[in-house]
Amino acid sequence: MLTLIFGNGPLAGRRLEVGSGLVLGREQADVVIDDPGVSRRHAVIRPVEDGLEVEDLDSFNGTWVNGRRIARATRLAPGDRVTLGGISFAVEPQRTGASPTVATRTPPRAAEPLSAFAPPAMRRRRHLATRRLTPTVLSFGAVILTAIALLIYFAGR
Repeated sequence: MLTLIFGNGPLAGRRLEVGSGLVLGREQADVVIDDPGVSRRHAVIRPVEDGLEVEDLDSFNGTWVNGRRIARATRLAPGDRVTLGGISFAVEPQRTGASPTVATRTPPRAAEPLSAFAPPAMRRRRHLATRRLTPTVLSFGAVILTAIALLIYFAGR
């Protein structure tokens, strides 16, 4: 079984054994990462045959493996470095003789985040708008076109 070792961010220094698929993200995820560069449901890590694979869940900033952005499920090997937003973690093979720092929990239910890996309680920022630019631009365009149409209508009267 492989282990993830978080190198920076709110989970720095933590180890996490991956026994089943885990969703990583800012909210509504198995492993909650409080980082503004991480999407609500950013990526999923799942075990496969003799290793792990990571798949981006259509996140805004993307998922990076060894400095390259991935577009589909990508196999991970020991030593690979994965980056989500501003945090990164490495893949390490399971040690023989488990140390007390290795998480040996059973996988959580999908609706419940791992409390040991949740960030400390902080006042959460409300995200009022989507992080995508296209819906915002289209909304402003519709408002501007409506204003122009009204100007033309009333100018012709």
